[in-house]
Amino acid sequence: MKLLHIKVSPDLAGSASRTASSYLVDKLKLRHPALVETVIDLSRDPLPHLDAFTIGAFFTPADSRTAEQCEAIATSEHLVDQLLETDLLVIASPMWNLGLPSVLKAWFDHITRAGRTFAFTAEGSKIGLVNNKQVYCVVASGSVFAQGPFMQDDQFTPYIRTALAYIGIDDVKFIRVDGTHDPVSRQTALPHALQCIDHLFN
Repeated sequence: MKLLHIKVSPDLAGSASRTASSYLVDKLKLRHPALVETVIDLSRDPLPHLDAFTIGAFFTPADSRTAEQCEAIATSEHLVDQLLETDLLVIASPMWNLGLPSVLKAWFDHITRAGRTFAFTAEGSKIGLVNNKQVYCVVASGSVFAQGPFMQDDQFTPYIRTALAYIGIDDVKFIRVDGTHDPVSRQTALPHALQCIDHLFN
């Protein structure tokens, strides 16, 4: 069984999302002793954002691509292959300005590929091609978004859920480290998230 672990936070030592996702992965390894983990650290190794040439190469038939086009999409091809081969996906990210850090959005841009991770039927409807995957998304936020007055401002979790469903993944569990900068919840945000992880594996 293969696990793909995507880490986003640039805070390599004190990140709440990294701490919680590492705790989660340890639990997954206990449940699946043969689990093989691959880490994508988007803070240490950020992905290039898409440009016009790369997008043009995406929409060029595979047998018509030039060597330069193949080189331009090589990162995307590798990331798609990596996703298709994995069984479990763990995404660990902070919420920034209500949404995704751009490095995580870049990963979604690289793996959301017509003909590879989604397709259109003859009738024009869309189908996701990435099937039988389970996703755990650990999201850390400075304010509390799971409930209360800021709940409607959360653009992170709806995007993750919709973007994964777009490519065929609908088994998504969110673990929230909610309110890490809120004076009421900052001391309990991480312990509460770890407790939620424990409940998942009881």
